[in-house]
Amino acid sequence: MKQKHSEITTIQSQLEAAQQQIRALEDQLAQQQKIIQAQREDHSFREGVIERASEGVCVCHDVSTYPFVKFTVWNQRMTEITGYTMEEINKLGWYQSVYPDPEVQERARERMQRMREGNDLCFERWEITRADGEKRLIAISTSILTAKDGSVHVLGLMHDFTNEERLQFEAMLARIDDLTQVKNRRGFKEQAGLLFSLAARQIQSITFIYLDVDNLKAVNDSLGHAEGDRVLKTVGSTLSGSARPTDVVGRLGGDEFAVVLLGMNASDARLFSVRLQKRLLTAMQERGWVAGISIGVVSFSDSLPDIENAMVYADTVMYKAKKKAKGRLICEVFAG
Repeated sequence: MKQKHSEITTIQSQLEAAQQQIRALEDQLAQQQKIIQAQREDHSFREGVIERASEGVCVCHDVSTYPFVKFTVWNQRMTEITGYTMEEINKLGWYQSVYPDPEVQERARERMQRMREGNDLCFERWEITRADGEKRLIAISTSILTAKDGSVHVLGLMHDFTNEERLQFEAMLARIDDLTQVKNRRGFKEQAGLLFSLAARQIQSITFIYLDVDNLKAVNDSLGHAEGDRVLKTVGSTLSGSARPTDVVGRLGGDEFAVVLLGMNASDARLFSVRLQKRLLTAMQERGWVAGISIGVVSFSDSLPDIENAMVYADTVMYKAKKKAKGRLICEVFAG
């Protein structure tokens, strides 16, 4: 009887130990489930962030056969930019789809080779072709990612700046005179204003040249307005060809033009203006036009007005020249 009781006690002890082990395993399982759930939530969060990113986000790795790169991450913005889903791009090939030109494909594959060599490439400009055939301008940044298992991947960030460039181009066109292709009044005032501000900060001299085409009406009346337009085009191209890259040339309206010369003193500005007038008159004579050029030149050094007052002052000097006799050139130094 005692032996039987002892056996029961032993079995009960073993059962209690087994139950404790089960409870410990259940606790471990619960902890693991919490960890897995947290990882899932974290992964889901990261996927959500990537999916909702305003830039195209993708991850790919090299494959030895066609299509040569395989994408494993491809957010919604990538589909919007390229017109392809990840499945479509992996089937068709990145190089073959967005770079239909074989030469561009080769340059893109050379770029990947640079990536393999460890070069991070930031904001490189590429033109891609969408699935619908539309051309888009893309800034691409890429870098190498090495996973825990040692596998190497490429992270790509893509920004589509097609619309930004289009807006910039349209803004630029809004500041260009259609006929002469020099800056219009708005564009000239903006650019010349910046030069006057720069001259004031750096204590540089600056010169404003105001030009008026004489007898343009006579050209229009005798040869037609198309020929008068050619006169204006010739003036614009001659001014552009004579100016330095740091200068600003503009058509202020009608037959009036202007040039702003940064860092040119009064003596050099006078010499420049004399030569400029000679080039303009030679161009008129070679084409048989009776038009001439009246020029007012104002040089500023010690005291610099804003662009509005500089224009008024130079305009006044130009009309002094015009009143004395058409085709004159007068140079003055602004006294403040």
